[in-house]
Amino acid sequence: MIDTIIEFLLYAAFRKKKRREEWHGVCEEKKVKGDYSLGKYKLSVVFRTDEGKKIKMVMNEELFNTYERRKRYHKRSGEDFPDPES
Repeated sequence: MIDTIIEFLLYAAFRKKKRREEWHGVCEEKKVKGDYSLGKYKLSVVFRTDEGKKIKMVMNEELFNTYERRKRYHKRSGEDFPDPES
């Protein structure tokens, strides 16, 4: 029981740190892992920031379909996912 609580607190702290990050970058890769036909799959998008850091984000299908490879995005502080740059 205590292990579960500690894991949740670590997850919450990590998520809060990720929300505070701000960066500009390019959508480098879109990945589908698992069996799409059975409905058991994980969708993720890999971004490469202007500083050269790779950031992998797991998301739902609706959000996954909004991202395009080689397009620039801006992740603002306080938001979960990046928006397209104008």
